[in-house]
Amino acid sequence: MEIRSLQYAVTLAEELHFGRAARRHHIATPPFGRHIRRLERELGRTLFQRSSRRVTLTPEGERFVDRARAILADINELAASLRADGGMPYAREPHRHSGPPRPCSCWGARRRST
Repeated sequence: MEIRSLQYAVTLAEELHFGRAARRHHIATPPFGRHIRRLERELGRTLFQRSSRRVTLTPEGERFVDRARAILADINELAASLRADGGMPYAREPHRHSGPPRPCSCWGARRRST
């Protein structure tokens, strides 16, 4: 499970609208919805009840979102604490398009047996 999954579920619980929740994360609605469905499949539980007019939390969804909020708060507190101690100057995810991975320089030093 990804941190992003927790964030998306919490946002959807706050908005109770896929479009508004997706906009808050700066993504289109279809991929946002797919991410929520994938999370539900991963958990084996329906977190959100959907109809053509509304989205509501299921009892399992309420439990999940409450715990997700606590976990996200713990993560934010940990990051702030590390930054304050000088152990982590900044925290951000690497950019998705930062380029392909480069081979380790030690790969070239390996001898080939002939």
